Amino acid sequence: MKAHAHHPGKLWPSLAQEQLLKAALGNEEEARKAFRAWRQEVDLDGDLGYPALRLLPLVYDNLQRLGLEDPLLGRLKGVYRRFWCENQALFFAMHPLLLRLREAGIDLLLLKGAALVLSYYRNHALRPMADFDLAVRTEDLPRAVALLKESGWTVGSELSADGQQFFHATQCLHGELQMDVHYHFLRECVTPAADQWFWSDIEELDFQGMKAWQLAPTALLFHTVMHGVRWNEEPPIRWIPDALMILRQRGGEVDWERLLAFADSQRLTHRLALGLTYLAENFAVELPASVHTHLQQYRPGVLESIANLAVLGDVRRAYAHPVAKQGVLFAEYCGIAKSANPLRLLWGFSHYLRYSWKLRGRLEIVPTIFHGLRRRLGWRS
Repeated sequence: MKAHAHHPGKLWPSLAQEQLLKAALGNEEEARKAFRAWRQEVDLDGDLGYPALRLLPLVYDNLQRLGLEDPLLGRLKGVYRRFWCENQALFFAMHPLLLRLREAGIDLLLLKGAALVLSYYRNHALRPMADFDLAVRTEDLPRAVALLKESGWTVGSELSADGQQFFHATQCLHGELQMDVHYHFLRECVTPAADQWFWSDIEELDFQGMKAWQLAPTALLFHTVMHGVRWNEEPPIRWIPDALMILRQRGGEVDWERLLAFADSQRLTHRLALGLTYLAENFAVELPASVHTHLQQYRPGVLESIANLAVLGDVRRAYAHPVAKQGVLFAEYCGIAKSANPLRLLWGFSHYLRYSWKLRGRLEIVPTIFHGLRRRLGWRS
């Protein structure tokens, strides 16, 4: 049974998207067959959707490399050139800010697109980026934020003590530029121990002549899969070629024992298993036997199972229900809860509710729920 059979919908690529992925990543026979099947099923003059559009440069590059001739290649080349120009412009625009941060002694760790473009794709066209992702050490965050503001950037509001406890990044804007500054690496990994795990697995990266950092293959693979395996209105398919680039080029450097131990400690092994199994079943990724056995035998605990309800499923309808909405928030909190002890869990969740609802204190929670029920159910005073 396929790993994604249990999670239909918008957690995994559609058939058309899988065809496009195979055209972008497959060998000659597979890519040719997948591309022709995709062409027959898709309205090329309609809206392909941004996830599919971002794959087209990789499709063009693969088909060109394989020597496939097709009238559509000219249009694909135009998309390829567009994203090459956009990424070049983005890197050029970001360089002065990153240089200022670096000169201030702040360690800069490039996440996701920027690091992958430079170290794995090695071509600005092949990995389109809508924004820029940067991680800084927690102790450097106040200085980094101050420099951002001095440079004219608008910084998001997630930087309070509560924000750093319950969230992982803040969105920063400057004109049309958008950058996510991460003080933790993932939404589910918000502890000092998790931060240390990522920061202890880094390597140097040259960003336009400036020294920066990137995650080494073990941490990068984990980050890529975890960032991708979550339900989204637009299926998050970009993680698939990213993960394959890591595994195909530097898979031999992945410390699987370290990766699995960390996934277990963060209650993320079920999602990791879904992602790696999907890659193995659809793109011939060969996992070590010990890894395969560990993933097959793993059974998520209560907190992990509850958290996965919010991450792996469509919870939009729940937000329209006065009680179910609180259930989604509880599932989110279970993903970052430090203890499964019922009393500690409820105490921590009340703090999370106060933060999520922007309340001044826990005593406002019950009145807020009551007023919400009254409003939704049409009760009158």
